[in-house]
Amino acid sequence: MNKDPQLAIVIINWNKAQEVLHCVYTISSWTELKAEIIVIDNGSSPEEAALLLNSKFRFQLIINERNRGYAGGNNIGISKALEEGFSYIMLLNSDATISDHCSRQLLECISHSPELGVVGPLLDEGGRNYAGGRNIGIHSMTRIRYNPQMSNSELINVDYVPGSVLLARREAFEKAGLLDEDFFFSGEIADFCKRVQLRGLKCAVFTGCRASHAPDADSTMRDTLYSYYTLRNRFLFIRRHFRYSTLFWSMRWVVEGIEQIMIALLKGNRARAHALWLGLRDGVLGKYGDRNAQFIS
Repeated sequence: MNKDPQLAIVIINWNKAQEVLHCVYTISSWTELKAEIIVIDNGSSPEEAALLLNSKFRFQLIINERNRGYAGGNNIGISKALEEGFSYIMLLNSDATISDHCSRQLLECISHSPELGVVGPLLDEGGRNYAGGRNIGIHSMTRIRYNPQMSNSELINVDYVPGSVLLARREAFEKAGLLDEDFFFSGEIADFCKRVQLRGLKCAVFTGCRASHAPDADSTMRDTLYSYYTLRNRFLFIRRHFRYSTLFWSMRWVVEGIEQIMIALLKGNRARAHALWLGLRDGVLGKYGDRNAQFIS
């Protein structure tokens, strides 16, 4: 693989500058592959922005005055990479780690497969390996637990490649457009991959290499913001892609939402129950985009 940069890596910071800088340091230490790093500060605190501005590492930094969500933040970085002519764009979470060897393998895989629009590695989360995800409008548990017997090929076609580590060719964005900012957070990658597939390109996981992902499982945001957007955006995804069965699948998620609320209440988790109720309400009423203000006391 040519070491001249043809790969741009987009990383979002939202009040996790130290984690982002560690991610940048890891990429800067690569020897097999060179990449242009684009960091988007998504309306973090002034102290967070200062850490990035004063960093000794080389990367492009774009500072948003407000939090534009996962979709909006990434769109700024993607647009910048497209404007600068990069052939391949990687979306990388700051809590994910991928080696230059694995990144080079993904690049070789997608560059040699013109039918492939999006590719990702296996994701190792605490020793459990996942191979992409399933349709979020249908399945509650969308992530696919990897079994070596799943396929004889190193490429497994999936409904979506998780945004934790996602590599796309520029044609995927040119054909399908950017991420849908109505999702704000969660579901936008599943929607993007669906649009990519509708335009004749495939989405797949390359099982020949692994990246690691270590999300903060103890974060209170998983009970509130994460629960809210994950449920609400199922309704948005259905409206976008289930033209003739919108009502049927929407009712399926109404029932699912009520069940999740009851379980949260029985467990005494009122914060999660409230977030789910708001997600159910806004999903049914069609209130999308940034709704973080509902969780700011």
